Amino acid sequence: MKTRALKILWAVLAVALASLACTVNIGGPTPPAPPPTPNPQALDDLKAAWKQAVAQASSTGEVTVTITAEQLTALLAAKLADDPDAFFQQPQVILQDNQLIIYGQAHQSKITANVRVALSVTVDEEGVPRFHLDAADFGPLPVPPGLLDGLSDMLNESLTGKIVPQATGFRLESIAIGNGTMTLRGHLH
Repeated sequence: MKTRALKILWAVLAVALASLACTVNIGGPTPPAPPPTPNPQALDDLKAAWKQAVAQASSTGEVTVTITAEQLTALLAAKLADDPDAFFQQPQVILQDNQLIIYGQAHQSKITANVRVALSVTVDEEGVPRFHLDAADFGPLPVPPGLLDGLSDMLNESLTGKIVPQATGFRLESIAIGNGTMTLRGHLH
């Protein structure tokens, strides 16, 4: 009888140790659909849309480009794929109600949490896009409102430095987010 109890104890101990080696998912917000497999064609379509908008602008000076949620998801997934150890993975972009909503998973050590970030995007008087975190949930906990403003400032500093230098000769005038699309309007100067 002692041998059987000892075998059961070892089996339980082995299962417990194996579970410690596995990643623990602490849950959080669930995306409205399973994360899509990034479509490389969507990224190519986004690049083509930009080229077409710039080509049309050569005669009118006006630039209008409409970007889909699928294209933004593909763009974000491509950027994250450059870093296999990225904190944020499996992005899914939703565009609705004047918000850019990003779902995904955050990974730190052996802990995984579902993430949802809701952003509103405006354009300032200088033609620079400004992002404001309206809400963020990391795992089962929402980010406190006071922290959202600080994170918004960090996001703007980070993204403005990457977006604005690449857009020389282009002045952004408006960003409209509808159901599934984001339309950027501006002028070449």
